[in-house]
Amino acid sequence: MPPLSFPFHHRPSAADDDGDAISALHSDILQTHILNRLDGAALACAASASSRFRRLSSEDQLWRRVCSASWPSITHPKVRQAISAFPSEHRSFFSDVFPVLDCWSLCCDLDRSSSSSTSELISAIDIHYKDKLVFSKVHSIETETNWFLYSPFRVDLIDPKDSIPSPIRRSEKYEDWLGHLEENLTVSWIVIDPMKNRAANISSRQAVKVRRHWLSGDIQVQYTTVMGGDRRAGSAVEMVQCAVVVSCGEKEEEGMLMSVTEVSMQMLDMEGKHLNGKESLGVLGEAMERGKRIKAKKGEGKLRFEEYEEMKRKRKARKERIENGLDMLCIFTGIAILFSFCSFIFVST
Repeated sequence: MPPLSFPFHHRPSAADDDGDAISALHSDILQTHILNRLDGAALACAASASSRFRRLSSEDQLWRRVCSASWPSITHPKVRQAISAFPSEHRSFFSDVFPVLDCWSLCCDLDRSSSSSTSELISAIDIHYKDKLVFSKVHSIETETNWFLYSPFRVDLIDPKDSIPSPIRRSEKYEDWLGHLEENLTVSWIVIDPMKNRAANISSRQAVKVRRHWLSGDIQVQYTTVMGGDRRAGSAVEMVQCAVVVSCGEKEEEGMLMSVTEVSMQMLDMEGKHLNGKESLGVLGEAMERGKRIKAKKGEGKLRFEEYEEMKRKRKARKERIENGLDMLCIFTGIAILFSFCSFIFVST
């Protein structure tokens, strides 16, 4: 954003002596020509400058503009209704979903009762390619049914037979194109608890993994936030990954122009198995209520995911060593029993 400039000359005044010359400006000018042009982070900083700025920056219309510009899906009536119940409406919503969610150190109760959390989970999803909106959708799930509570948790937004046209064009070299998508395709997946008036952006924003699907040939771009599970060492749910996957496929009639063929979200344990709805609801509830909102450096999400993958590899190797040890113990036990039986037969005869 270019720096703001005002075409007037200012003469020294008492306000200058106090170091607060901008306080001489009328409130309408401040809101219309300054505050209305700030992004969310700058607007939050302005609110902490003085009591006057805090009052002017608390106007919900300012925060509604910021949120709508960042996440177009929240203009959906269902999401707007949910946000209207937040303590400070769009300002509270912004503080919940920005900048990045950090749940690495959380310890979650995976058996948390659905009645203690919410009867509905709302998702607001926005996908941008080079800052241009490609896909936007709002999805709602009822969380009190037995089907939800005890079935594998997975949300799919595009029917397998459908696809969404996009301006994404594949380059000649697949290797170059994978890196291009990782750099330029960003995803926001906001989950909202309308009962507790909390929200969280569970996508890592920047991709943590890009690969070509071995069967379909589509390019899968993964956005993962690693969350603390039950924190028990060696447990399959010691850590949990919330994985958002966007797949792009190429249609023959469109040449090298790509379409979005999959937008999904799932909760997986360290063995790659799906958590059920009840367990997922517990993890997401803890993330919304106790997850830290931090300003992460570029690439930090990918490094955290690679650390999680290393934990998975070590856990798998440890499990294999234990299983091999048990196999050897069973073999030696069987040999000892057979030897004892043969000895008994020999002595008896």
